[in-house]
Amino acid sequence: MSAAAAIEPKSLVEVLRSMAETLRDLTREFPTWSLPEAEVGAVIGQAQQVRQLSHSLTAVLAREADSRGLGSDDGLSRTDWLRSQAEGALDGPEAAAVTRVGAAMNEPRWARLAERVAASEVPVAHAAAIVRLHDDVARIADPDHLAAIIDTMVEECHVLGRRELARLVAHARATLKPPAEVESEEAGLRLGRSFRRVRSCAGFSVFELRLDPEGAAIVESAVDALSAPRPDLCLDGGVGEVDPRTPATRRADALLEIVGRGVAAPEGVTRSPRTTLVVTMSLEALLEQVRGAGLLDTDAALSPSAVRRLACEAGIVPMVLGARSEVLDLGYTQRLFTPAQRRALAVRDGGCSFPDCTVPPQWCDAHHVVHWLFGGRTDLLNGALLCGRHHTVVHQRGLTATVAATGVTWHL
Repeated sequence: MSAAAAIEPKSLVEVLRSMAETLRDLTREFPTWSLPEAEVGAVIGQAQQVRQLSHSLTAVLAREADSRGLGSDDGLSRTDWLRSQAEGALDGPEAAAVTRVGAAMNEPRWARLAERVAASEVPVAHAAAIVRLHDDVARIADPDHLAAIIDTMVEECHVLGRRELARLVAHARATLKPPAEVESEEAGLRLGRSFRRVRSCAGFSVFELRLDPEGAAIVESAVDALSAPRPDLCLDGGVGEVDPRTPATRRADALLEIVGRGVAAPEGVTRSPRTTLVVTMSLEALLEQVRGAGLLDTDAALSPSAVRRLACEAGIVPMVLGARSEVLDLGYTQRLFTPAQRRALAVRDGGCSFPDCTVPPQWCDAHHVVHWLFGGRTDLLNGALLCGRHHTVVHQRGLTATVAATGVTWHL
């Protein structure tokens, strides 16, 4: 007889309460100092297994609550009802994930996923990510293609860590959506960027910066490159000592250094090299021969048009993979406009070359009119200054231009 069969439904609360008391007593009173070294890690592993089993049982119970419509009589959403029963033990995102999985387990489409979650073979967080991917793209994706990807994820996600699954989901979402849909979403996210001063506190100014994945990747890459600890800043002048600044302080100092370098740039030329941002994608996807996306080190996915736009500027380069994932291009510096060329472009174009735009040259990118990917040369007759907004417009619309020694004429 299984353990489940031996438990009367009315006693399940008592059984779980007893288990919780046992764990509480172990946490408080067990002499962990007496454990051999080899057992410390093993106990941690078993404790996490108990945690995963608890989440699986919660999802099974959420399925039951969903089938009975519990909480609806009180006007509560399924997530709010679940949180009220957990007495603060589930935060918002975690409760939403359990609720999503519980509801999905009642649908025939998710029978296999329900089976694996109930057996604690698939973590609830993994299951929630898969269900959310399906819900996000079901209305626009090819049904057969989507079903094949989802079924593969359900069967294989148990071997993936949280980050590996997140990368897979991001790539699948960008691949399943039509290119126009992806670019429309990216355009909407760019419009949602914001930077504002929210308050002053104890002599400090507090700012809020909100960025889309593309913008966040650029800022994080730039700040990371300048925020490494510097032992030479030790307060007592000691050699080899640790940097006295906290990580948050180092990042703030790095941001100020970036701004200082930018505003001090003469004739629109930055005083220091651009940040290197590696974007990995296949050559076919970059050429838009197949659907695909560029993956950043932060696991965010960018459309091919966004990658081509970023690749116009200095150290932001693609890692292009061939059909067998061989590295074809890690970015070669000779395709980048030199400081002298940028000065010449600044004199010729006077700022953004797009009609009626007044953005000055120091805030512009040096754009290849014929993209480097398609054989465009890095010379003045293939270059044009564009502000960030019009750089995006040119790439989105595939605009071409005629470049002469006296200026740029865009074909609108």
